[in-house]
Amino acid sequence: MHTHIKPFRGATSKQGSALIISMIFTTLLAVIAIPGYLNLSNQTLKQSNRVFYNTAAINLAESGVEYAVQAIMLQSENNYDWSNWTITGQSALKTLDEITFTGNIKSTTKISVYNYSSDSPEVVVKSSISQPTGPPIEKYMYASISASSAQGLFAYGMLTKDFIKASGGVKFDSWVSDPDNDPSTPYIPYSSGVATDKVAIATASTAAGAITIGSSDVYGTAAVGSADYSGLDVGWGGQVGPKDMSEWDSSDTDELWKKNGWLVSTQTGALSTGFTADFEEITVPSLTPTDLRLDYKLPYTDRREVSNKWSTWYQNVYVDEETLGAPDTLTILNLDELEVKAGATLRIEGDVVINLPNENQTTLKVIEGGTIEMADDATVTIYLAGDMAITGAGLFSEVSPQQLQIWGTATGTQNFDFLNNGQFSGIIYAPNAEVKVTGNSDIYGSVISKNIELTGSGSFRYDQSLANYTGGTTSAGPTTVDYVEELVGDERAPYIDDLAF
Repeated sequence: MHTHIKPFRGATSKQGSALIISMIFTTLLAVIAIPGYLNLSNQTLKQSNRVFYNTAAINLAESGVEYAVQAIMLQSENNYDWSNWTITGQSALKTLDEITFTGNIKSTTKISVYNYSSDSPEVVVKSSISQPTGPPIEKYMYASISASSAQGLFAYGMLTKDFIKASGGVKFDSWVSDPDNDPSTPYIPYSSGVATDKVAIATASTAAGAITIGSSDVYGTAAVGSADYSGLDVGWGGQVGPKDMSEWDSSDTDELWKKNGWLVSTQTGALSTGFTADFEEITVPSLTPTDLRLDYKLPYTDRREVSNKWSTWYQNVYVDEETLGAPDTLTILNLDELEVKAGATLRIEGDVVINLPNENQTTLKVIEGGTIEMADDATVTIYLAGDMAITGAGLFSEVSPQQLQIWGTATGTQNFDFLNNGQFSGIIYAPNAEVKVTGNSDIYGSVISKNIELTGSGSFRYDQSLANYTGGTTSAGPTTVDYVEELVGDERAPYIDDLAF
């Protein structure tokens, strides 16, 4: 038997050529493509790091502004002497402690406060972050400040200790009732024709969402106590900033869908952080009553004497309209309760001061369609230790908000309620009051309180004429940041020498 063994047949010439080409291609890929990919990855990493440190530099510059604002605020309270700053003329300079990031990357922040002892100082901050390769990342931040000494208690339209919450589409805006700053000229009431977008709302709370506006519109600015933007919560349809969005920077609206409805004009300074404020407790001044009644209620039934030419008799008279006070006269009352309801109207003449000293009960009521109206030149000042309930027509007249003032004097929590279309034009300073505004209620003037909650489709209109008003107290208003922006390009030139490291 013979065994036939077939000889081995190698690859064909075509197969060998394909193998050689594959090997050459693989070699070229290793030599050319992989280094290119690695270089791309490296560049991407560098770019990512630069974006991270660019954001860090902005945060450092903003922190420098907040540091300067704190110094200015303490100076206004006579509790700061700038001894740890370098003073040159009217400028104060300070370099903050160096911060070291991972990888031994260091940052430096320098602050210059111009006209530091004036009512209107300006702050410029430079932050710089070094890098292992390439030039440092530098950011310049500018802010104009109004010191406490330059402002009154009502420098903010709405100011609270704890929170401001709005839902249902509340509109916040402003107007100027006294543009010539002359109380002898006619008061200008709010209307759409004189409306401005300069309302300012603020809270000293550092909690996340301390200002929550939902779908409400704040045509002006918001300030929060938190060190970052977490203090403001905006829902879909809500906004904070100039009413005309053509005035916004395009970056304020970029990629809105990624921000859960966030629509805030940060580039125009519509949101500031690190806000602080002091809240003075109010003491009732010494008052000698000129009217000795202990309560005042409308409507009421009075027994009055009537007569004709034959006889005299008494009959019950229903009183639902009455005047309190008289022109050019000071009227002072110390009351257990003031109540106007059931369609009654109380008209105020002259200057009226009312003290309602009882706590833990509702002592001021304007309800069930009751109204308090004021003569054009009348004023009402109410010192209120208890609670307040305003519904229906409420306290509203075409007069300047300064003419109607409510000062909360409670040592504990008060409740101030504007319910179901209640109207109010005036100022409220009640640092322990929890304020609720519901329905289509409209508030004109300024409110300072412990907290405030607005629901429904009402409005809040801040009177800018109140910005420097102290209400006869000795307290100054809060130090505020009026405007803040990042300086770029030639805008930095005037400050380069001052802020050189």
